[in-house]
Order: sequence, then C-alpha cells, then structure tokens
Amino acid sequence: MSLSISQAATRVDTHTNTHALASDHQKNAGIVIIGAGMAGSRFAIELARTQSNDDIARLPITLISKEPHVGYNRIMLSPVLSGESVFEETYLYELAEYEQLGITVLAGTSVDAIETNQQCIKLSDGQTLDYTELVLATGSQARVIPFANHDAKGVHVFRDIADVQVLTEYARQEKKGLVIGGGVLGLEAACALASQGADMTVVHVDSHVLNRQLDMPAAHLLQAELLRRSVRLEVSANTKCITVNDQHEVNGLLLKDGRTLPADFIVMAVGVIPNMTLAQQSGLEVNRGIVVDGFMHTSCPHVYAIGECIELDGELFGMVAPVNQQVDTLVSVLKAPRVSSRKTANSDSQLNKSKNDWRPFISKPLSLKLKVSGIAAFSAGQIAFDDSEMAQIERVLYQQTSLNHYLCLYIKASKLIGTVLYGDVSESGFYSQLITDGSDISSIKEDLIFGEAYCDLEKIEAAEPESALPSVAHLIGEAS
Repeated sequence: MSLSISQAATRVDTHTNTHALASDHQKNAGIVIIGAGMAGSRFAIELARTQSNDDIARLPITLISKEPHVGYNRIMLSPVLSGESVFEETYLYELAEYEQLGITVLAGTSVDAIETNQQCIKLSDGQTLDYTELVLATGSQARVIPFANHDAKGVHVFRDIADVQVLTEYARQEKKGLVIGGGVLGLEAACALASQGADMTVVHVDSHVLNRQLDMPAAHLLQAELLRRSVRLEVSANTKCITVNDQHEVNGLLLKDGRTLPADFIVMAVGVIPNMTLAQQSGLEVNRGIVVDGFMHTSCPHVYAIGECIELDGELFGMVAPVNQQVDTLVSVLKAPRVSSRKTANSDSQLNKSKNDWRPFISKPLSLKLKVSGIAAFSAGQIAFDDSEMAQIERVLYQQTSLNHYLCLYIKASKLIGTVLYGDVSESGFYSQLITDGSDISSIKEDLIFGEAYCDLEKIEAAEPESALPSVAHLIGEAS
C-alpha cells in the first residue's frame, strides 16, 4: 500500500460504507468476528478463502474493527517507529481482498453488548446484528503499572499507530525518554526512538534485559550493543513513582534507591492484559483470559475465541505462531457448509461429519527472535533452571568474541530442551525444530554445536515433547 495514514483511514471508511448494512437490524450476519487485529483479520480471510473453493452456499462473514485501520501487523510497528518502514506496509491484506472474498467489514465501530441467548450483538452505532457463530478476537491491551502519577501527561504505551505518531514526535524534538521494561517490546521501542533522535534509557527491574529469553552471557552482548546505539540501561532498578511538574507533566522517574532519572516522556512496556471485559459481561467463563478448549469453544454455545484474549489450560498467548495455529484450528471447525443455523433438522448430522476434520490446537514450545534492526538474537525452549534442575542439565557452549557470536545448547536426557543464539542465528530453525519434536539427539550430540550440516539427521528419532516443558517466548506478551 502507498497511502498515507489519513488516506488509509479514508480508504477503510469507503470500504466500510460499500458494505454498510441495509437496516438497523440484519437478521443474520452469519459468522461474526469481533476484532480485526492479526487474529481476527487472518481468520476472516482464511475462512473465506476456504469457503470460496466450492460452490456450496455459505454463511456470510462479518468482521468488526474498533479501530479505523483494519488488519495491520502490530509487530511491524517497531520498524515504523524507527523510520525503516511506513504504516501502509503493515497491512496484512489489501482491503480489496476482503471485498473480493465477500467479507463485510465494519470499521471504526465497537460492540457494546452480546446477547448470547438471542445470538445477537449490539453495536456502538445503534445496529443490532444476529449471528449464527460468534468469534471473539478482542486481543489485549498494554499493561500500565499504577505507579503514582501514572496518568500524567507524557506517560505512554507502545501498542498502536496512535502511539507511534505521538512517540515519533518526541523523538524528532530530541526529547529525553525512559522505557520501563527491558523485554522485547521495550528494547525495540528504545532503539527505534534513539535512532530517530530521542535520548533514551531503559529501566529494568531484573539484573539483565530479556532475562526471560536470554541467558546472562547473551544478555551482556546485547546490552553492550544497546550502549553502542546510545541506549543507556538501568538494570536492577526498582521504580518508586513517576515525578511531575505543576502542570502534571512527566519530569522524571524516582527509584527506590533514592535516585531520580530525568525524563520528558515515559513509555511503559511491561506486558499486556487480555481484553475480556465484553466476554465477562456476556456471561462467558473467564480467568486470566477468555477460557477456551482445544477447538476454541468458549463456555457458551456458538461462541468461540482466538488470539491474545484467550486462556487455554492456564496459558496465555502473545506470540504470532500459536495465534496462527488457533486460527487454523477454528477454520477447520467453522468451514463446514451451513447456510442456516445449526438448529435445522440435518445440522447435527452435518456437524458430526465435519468434526472428523477438526484440528485441535496444541500448545508447543516457542521461540523468540529479536526484531531490532541489525541485532540478531534467538532463544527457544527452556533456558532457566533452579539448582536442582541444573544438576541434570548439560550446557554446550560456543563463543567467538571477535564477532560477538554466542551459542549455548541446553541438553537433558539426550534431548535438546533449550538454546540461545546471539550474533549468528542461522541455525535457529534447526535447533528449534529439535526442541519442538523432542528428538533423541544421542547420535548427533558431538556434532550438534556445529549446526545442521554436520549432523546426520537420519540417525535421530522424534519423540513426544515433554508436556511440562515451559515455553520461554510465550511470556513476551506481544503479537505479536
């Protein structure tokens, strides 16, 4: 896309008006998707593509977006903030594709209520839509720690295009900024703003940045690179409160050790919280997120949920890979030919027949790849252990100091269970696959540190991954 941000909004509005509903109450909007982020928009497109492959009449698909910008990739906001990319390049799909696939897009409107008994939703613009199936893809919101003065002017999050516009203006004015949080998003924001002219410092409560994703040696290499990029670090730093002037504008951050770090603005990058208020108000079961089963069913018939808003077996999901897998699962569930409601006489037999094609979502160990331009870092599987666990772990290390290359493999019971790479991440896919497959690496153990080309893969055997193996990367809270 080559439109400006304002033009993009106009284009969405035009597209929305083209598909405006004919009356205040449409009897059946078919499969209604609330949320047009990465999960909702991808589900709408993939379901419509699946249904377009045959000539059987299908339920209509309606996609509702609270934002005027439909289906953009939040992960790509970091290069937009750094000036390496433009917002129009973040769209996952051309708007024409929604139209070609027959998807009704309602942009710039929100859902006020869900009436599950009547199978209808009420929109903020006054419309009431009936649905046959409802999909919640409401995503998440940036977490804000309620420090004193957290509501002051100059306190921001890094979540959407509006945040990018505000933060870019600070950078262009060469303002002094603090990022609270040394995770992936915080580091990306700090580097991007520094490259645009801001004076940036990252404030992190733990002893090193990316402490959940990198081990100490890799983190030290990363921290040295951040300093070369004019991003200062305050690690093991505990915030007491945000300081303000008489106009309630940010002027610094008071730490518990008594120091005050001056600042013109502050960015909180401390994770996300699933958006589940609408689901909770509608009587759906919620906990930390909207509770679903392996087929994305919620506790209410005909209502499903996918993406960052869900919780499955106590786990939340903030990475792109599991969200895409959830989309694929729900497409398999809802792709069956049903023009009318399941309440029709033959719908039960159709449903039972289609169940054989359902693909359950199974959570797998995930990986992290840092998306800061020019910095290559990767981790997968389990890399943190307590003393009793460490006694059973074998660490295999390779480090080339002159090139800032580092590789560490964590092996337990003839299986690769974790890896960290910095500098050269070309073997990341190979190691990640071994971890995911739970492969017995006994026969290639001696050559494993040298990479895939040195290993005889025909000798290894795949086993079931350990169900208790914790995923490092799903804790990042980003969706990407």
